[in-house]
Amino acid sequence: MGELSYMSASSVIDTKHLEEAIRESLERLPPMPAVITRVMEMTNDPNCGVQDLQKVISMDEVLSSKVLRLVNSARYGFPKRITTLSHAVILLGFETIRNLAIGVAAVRLVLRHGASSPVNRQRFWEHSLETALAAAALAKHLRKDLIMREEMFLTGLLHDLGILFLSQNFPAEYRAVVERSECLEAVYPLEQELLGITHAEVGARMAEHWNLPPVFAEVMLHHHDPIEDSPFFHQVGAVYLGDRLSGSIAAEAPPEQMPDLPVHLCEVFRMDNNSWSWCRREVEMQMDAARDFLHILQSP
Repeated sequence: MGELSYMSASSVIDTKHLEEAIRESLERLPPMPAVITRVMEMTNDPNCGVQDLQKVISMDEVLSSKVLRLVNSARYGFPKRITTLSHAVILLGFETIRNLAIGVAAVRLVLRHGASSPVNRQRFWEHSLETALAAAALAKHLRKDLIMREEMFLTGLLHDLGILFLSQNFPAEYRAVVERSECLEAVYPLEQELLGITHAEVGARMAEHWNLPPVFAEVMLHHHDPIEDSPFFHQVGAVYLGDRLSGSIAAEAPPEQMPDLPVHLCEVFRMDNNSWSWCRREVEMQMDAARDFLHILQSP
């Protein structure tokens, strides 16, 4: 996932006690704000109307402003400025509103847990964006509907949230992982060895703690090892491939050079050198607009 930024860590880690400390820290993670939880419930209710949802969103000044900023961003490119929440909800759709609410809350809750981190945060988010865009492009490649594309985008954006949690809450210990890794793609096996737990498991526990839709925990837990019989195999597989594609961008590999990938994934996603190259071009073309979305999530 690109360059790492770290300081030296020389002490030996007590894996057993550290794992217990991480699990205790996860249990103390703040819950999702009530308004966000209500938005998730309403957007899953087929009987919910636009005005009902708009009233709930308006209760959260931060979320309201982000909805309006998103609908007027380069990501959507509507020709006229949208000034009302109800109009924004109609144009964006319930799924996008839900994803924005989840993204806003998740980023806010994680970033409030300290700024000290051995991980290069800028590159972390660049990688997350590349993964998200690639996952959404793969959904488009498979001719999935817009709802599936939005879902793949957000699960891709948040797939490594466990890394942020570990690196910010346990910076000295995570520094030992970073020191032995050339890039963040290589931290996964070292986390289990040195910490007793991986960012994949941590991310899944975060998603469960926040009562996010099950697809989030599944993607976070298995994005390094997609399981064919998973009910969310397409979402997990897309994020896995997006993760690999981001790695190829960071390594500056030729666009048409597809890495070795699991055969069953290539078959399911109809992936060959041409489709790989197309997906990578899609990611690179959309990065600027996607940065707007990320800025909206991270801003106060």
